Amino acid sequence: MKKYDLKAIMTKAWNLYRKATKVAITFAEALRRAWAWAKVQGGNAAKIAAAAIAAGITEEYHTWYGWTMLGREVIHESKAVFQVVIDTPEKGAGKTFKQSFFTLSQTAEVA
Repeated sequence: MKKYDLKAIMTKAWNLYRKATKVAITFAEALRRAWAWAKVQGGNAAKIAAAAIAAGITEEYHTWYGWTMLGREVIHESKAVFQVVIDTPEKGAGKTFKQSFFTLSQTAEVA
């Protein structure tokens, strides 16, 4: 069984390399950042799943951006059902940020 999705890591590295417009980075640096991203994904997914269970969420949940990518929008003035502090290697070693999650019942189809 594979521990890491190598295709996803290479895709992330190429995307980082191509989109580095403010600061030119080498492909090696982009690949290092992609590996760092891949290594924290498992831990972040476990934190999110544990927080959803602790909050008693049984329906589908995503971030605001996640719902946007699915063609839905979060209803105005909806409060996040839970928040999780996740690791983000893109902002530097040991950096974290708080991510908010919304359920399907808090969203509507984009008109």
